[in-house]
Amino acid sequence: MHEYHGAVEIIEHAEEHARERGHSRVTKINLVIGEGSGYSFEAVKGYFDEVSPGTMCEGAEVTVRTTKVMLRCPKCHELFPKKPLQYDCPHCGTPGEPTDAGREMAIDSVETA
Repeated sequence: MHEYHGAVEIIEHAEEHARERGHSRVTKINLVIGEGSGYSFEAVKGYFDEVSPGTMCEGAEVTVRTTKVMLRCPKCHELFPKKPLQYDCPHCGTPGEPTDAGREMAIDSVETA
């Protein structure tokens, strides 16, 4: 259900972006969704298609770029992708610590007309 609220927030942000630029229509929204965010692009897109009619975003293309969940080594500070059941730094073997990378659901860019 959080995808519904995410879709509504995307529309609100994209409309604000268009109004600030003096445009009346949003033509494309590029999203970034992390694999560890708990968001499903298909669900976000489905809700977007459901709630966008009658808004400046009606008919806008929505794309997604996914990001991997990343860990940071506390010893060598290397950033590396988390793999299932593997948490050790590939460079020095120290267990990695969680980061926010790969947990985001955000608008990367908005195109307007």
